[in-house]
This record gives sequence, C-alpha cells and structure tokens, in this order.
Amino acid sequence: MGYFLLRTICIAIVRLLLALHGGSRVEGSAHVPRTGGVLLCPNHISDFDPPAVGALVPRIVWFMAKSELFSMRFLSWLLPRVRAFPIRRDSADRTALSKAEELLKAGEAVIIFPEGGGNAEGTLQPLHPGALLIALRAKVPVVPVALINTNKVLPYGAIKLQRSPKPVTVIFGEPLDFSDLYGKKGAVEEATRRLTERLAQMLNQPIPEGKPQKHD
Repeated sequence: MGYFLLRTICIAIVRLLLALHGGSRVEGSAHVPRTGGVLLCPNHISDFDPPAVGALVPRIVWFMAKSELFSMRFLSWLLPRVRAFPIRRDSADRTALSKAEELLKAGEAVIIFPEGGGNAEGTLQPLHPGALLIALRAKVPVVPVALINTNKVLPYGAIKLQRSPKPVTVIFGEPLDFSDLYGKKGAVEEATRRLTERLAQMLNQPIPEGKPQKHD
C-alpha cells in the first residue's frame, strides 16, 4: 500500500475516533510553514498524542518515535510506512538524531516530543535538549504545539479510548526563530528555555523545574 493512500486512511480513522470521543479543534494552523524544514515540538500527555497531531497537522510530517513501539508486530509494519523512525530514549541515539537532522535540512517537517514521554499528571515536564540541538544544527524554526485533552480520550497508561467531556485541542504556536543563537555558546540551553516557556504559556501551566525525566 502506498504512503499517501495509507496516510489518508490513517487520518480518516483518527479523525473518526476523535469525532466519536468528544470531537477535536485546531488553532494556529497558519503558523505551520507549508514548505521548508521545520521542527514541531508538542507536549506529551497521552499515547494518543502522535495520531492526534498527525491527523490534524496541515502538512506531511515525519515522526520520531520510541524504539519500543517498533518491536510490536502491527506497529513494526505500520510505523515505517507512515514516516516514523525509532529513537532509543534516554540515550544519545546518534542514528535517530542524524536522521532527523537530515530530514530537516532536506526541507521536511519533523515531529519530536521533547519531554521524551508522557506522565500521569498531564503536566508539562522538563524538556530534553536533543530536539533543540537538532533544530540549531539544521537551522530550522521550531513550532511549539500544545495538545489538550488527549489524555481524556486515552488516559496515561490506558489502552481503551474514552469519551472526553471536552474536544481534543491542538494549538500550533508561532514559530520560534533561533537564528540569533547559531554558533553561540549555551545555544541549546537557551533554545530549550525559550521553548519550555512558550509551551508553558500555551498550556497555561507553570514552567517545569528539575531535570528531564528518564523512562523505563
């Protein structure tokens, strides 16, 4: 099955599931550049986040996904066919990072969840710096993405979809331009700080403190 047909089918299924479980709403689609390399960085509160943002983003995207998913029979077939590639979490996975950088330099859109994983509280967690390192190396803008209520449809750790009392909302923020940081000392840390603050603002949550979480 070709990519575009499979993508169309997957988007239709996800949008139907959203409609049946509380609906969906999109804000700020115009903030996503229609051409050229761009990194999209959503918060992560549910396993339903990737399909939700993938079905509602206004351009074709690539996904960086945790390597564990590629060991599951159906997903190991599906994920590469919908332009997802694996990363070993909590490690300097140079293969995955290089893949993302190459895609961005080639003018593609890539989605990376910089928290590295979800959490039961549904709150923004400290960001891993790898995503911002890639954006700086590829010299592309970063679009912050706020995902709201996906954890109402699929709570953290759950496997069964539930009806949300409010629609799943995907908010695409204005692109962050880090060109003033290129080649400067401390650029990754500053870019991470700026993205963290923007996501916290979009989610109306406090800025998270501490170090990025590790995942089992």
